[in-house]
Amino acid sequence: MVKRIFVVSLLLIVAFAGCTKKAKTNEPIKQDQIVVVEEQPDTQQLEVIEEPIKTETNTNLSNQNEYKVQLFATYDEAKATKVRDEAAPKFTQDVYVDYVAPYYKVRIGHFTNKDDADKVRDLAKEKGYNDAFTVVP
Repeated sequence: MVKRIFVVSLLLIVAFAGCTKKAKTNEPIKQDQIVVVEEQPDTQQLEVIEEPIKTETNTNLSNQNEYKVQLFATYDEAKATKVRDEAAPKFTQDVYVDYVAPYYKVRIGHFTNKDDADKVRDLAKEKGYNDAFTVVP
């Protein structure tokens, strides 16, 4: 009985070692990819499939290459909404709340250049938002 267990264990180790050797590749794994190894049931061979890593993106952000002016940040969604509602009539640009975990951020505008964003930041400071700053993409 002990010999039988030993032989079965040895066979499993050899089979597993053979599977891992087939999965190895000389190509380096790219930083933005994840390697998934799947066993093919009919052929007993492994196939290496490279898939891009899925990253969580903020769907509220319309474009990552835009400058914005941040007025306020908080953990409390209700407080951020209140600040947004108070700030919206004071500015001609879009005032909105972005959720970037774990913060709710009250921001203004979608500026294509930093100078325009800096002008609105200065205006926000004049209107009492002393901590306002330009968000650089």
